[in-house]
Amino acid sequence: MRHNFLSLGCISALLSLTFLPISTGSASAQCVISHVGTQLNMSRNRAEQTSNIQMESTPSCTGNVSSSRAVQVNIGGNGKVRQHQNVYHEMLGGKGNITGVNVPTVKSGVVVPVNVRTPNNFNP
Repeated sequence: MRHNFLSLGCISALLSLTFLPISTGSASAQCVISHVGTQLNMSRNRAEQTSNIQMESTPSCTGNVSSSRAVQVNIGGNGKVRQHQNVYHEMLGGKGNITGVNVPTVKSGVVVPVNVRTPNNFNP
């Protein structure tokens, strides 16, 4: 009989753990902003390749995602080439994390410049 009470106690403890998440609030993720860019130049001359990435969000930003991508391509030519990417992301609003722990927005931006020097007989 003592063994049955022990089993019953374990089962009731396990059941209370399964209902525990119902009484707690749901989790909220912070915001994520990302940009991926590529600048490709295929010519006899190197290109001037630059970028400017700015990302801003409110401190209470929660559960939002903004992502962008851009591709710039130059093929051929003998003249001067300039490729520039200007990116601006801004997230406004949000109720904040319901847990009361507001974390910074994850911001990730990268632009990859690629210069491929072509041979003199290259004619696209």
